[in-house]
Amino acid sequence: MSALFVLVASTHFAALLSPGPDFLLLIRTALGDGRRQADGCAAGIALANLLSMLLVSLALGLLPGQGGGFWRVLQALGGAYFAWIGLQALLSRRELNLPSGQQAAAGSWWRGLRQGLLASSLNPKLPLFYAGLFGVLREAAMPVWGLVLAMAWMTLVVWLWDLALVRLLGRRRWRGWLQRRVRWLDRGCGALLLALGSWLLLGALG
Repeated sequence: MSALFVLVASTHFAALLSPGPDFLLLIRTALGDGRRQADGCAAGIALANLLSMLLVSLALGLLPGQGGGFWRVLQALGGAYFAWIGLQALLSRRELNLPSGQQAAAGSWWRGLRQGLLASSLNPKLPLFYAGLFGVLREAAMPVWGLVLAMAWMTLVVWLWDLALVRLLGRRRWRGWLQRRVRWLDRGCGALLLALGSWLLLGALG
């Protein structure tokens, strides 16, 4: 059980490392509206992640009992989705172009909170991602306290990572490092997602 939690938590963190829509929103907010508003944006993104996890967990809890054919289909779909986005990340050759400007004056924390909450809540990939992760945990009969711990841990990781990003964005050297290594971050994320997807597919077909 602990090994499964480590695998899920590692996959979740790897997905955070690979720059996506939330990352770009933080950049725009930090450099355009200041650190205070970007901090609020980070809190909004974390809150949206928590709400998505709660909704997904509730929906999965209302589904028929685990171990049957329905759960095998769900497991296979989750595995196929993770394998697909993992392969996309492994094959990605994207470039990350970051603004070179300095952070602006302080904006509004509450405005940032609304920005992050709205933008992240409207991301259709978020519930799909968490449906896959929590489908894995429920298939393994993770107790309720374990699911609550997973939600708390993932929400905290999202929030702390985004806060760290806001502060690192003010350092030109770090922005250069990220631009040079974005492909390696994509590959690391892709490898973990592919590993989890393959494990799910093997479990569904076994």
